[in-house]
Amino acid sequence: MKKIISIILAAAMICSAAILFSSCSKNDALVCGVTIFEKMNEKDANGNWTGFESEFAMEVGKIIGMDVEFQEIDWTQKYIELEAGTIDCIWNGFTANSTDKIEGVDTKRSDLVDFTYGYMLNQQCVVIKADNADTIKTEADLAGKTAGVEGGSAGESYASGVIGENGKLEKYSAQNKAFIEVKSGAVDFAVMDIVLAKNVCGQGDYADLMIVEDIVLESEVYAIGFKKGSDLTAKVNDAIKTLFENGKIAELAKKYGFENVVQLVEDIEF
Repeated sequence: MKKIISIILAAAMICSAAILFSSCSKNDALVCGVTIFEKMNEKDANGNWTGFESEFAMEVGKIIGMDVEFQEIDWTQKYIELEAGTIDCIWNGFTANSTDKIEGVDTKRSDLVDFTYGYMLNQQCVVIKADNADTIKTEADLAGKTAGVEGGSAGESYASGVIGENGKLEKYSAQNKAFIEVKSGAVDFAVMDIVLAKNVCGQGDYADLMIVEDIVLESEVYAIGFKKGSDLTAKVNDAIKTLFENGKIAELAKKYGFENVVQLVEDIEF
């Protein structure tokens, strides 16, 4: 009987140690909230995360001494995920100098999270089927149309302001869905990050999609969002500067085709 009890106690101790080790390991991991974003955050054939931002995050992790994990999220729930602690940061083409509607009120994102230095320039763009190039040329042509956007995105903010009372807004959990809906004709146009659109429109399954070049929107800055008061923000800022200075960012930008848009922005105008 004593032998059985000893075995049970030993097993319990092993389990407790495993749980403790797992817990400690989790505390040493930087969990990044992401959505699938071509050439930025996506999975390869083996299920491993790849892309500019995925590798960027891993390089930052090496410098600050933390393992990096990626948690795919619904973009509309990004702040909830961050506050709940299921993710440590929002790192996925996150426009710092933009707003989100919080309980119906336009709220600066910088009031909701602490942003790191900016590292990439972006802007929103309008994507349509090439067949509609003669009917959608200017911003005025978007009034009364049906727009497809990622919920909670800078694209949603723009689209909601131009479609007017007779327009309709379709919201998706990730930008990729908007390409499918434009192609199918379910929406007349989509508003999304030009960094993404340039990698997709006119290629493969989306050869019949195009960017409306004459609709030019304001410049944006990508940064990483941490919970207000997080001590990780300063640590990651130091790592970002190091990666710009040692040429690693330039190397990754060249690898994924973002040479013309990476830029260190220490003072973002919110």
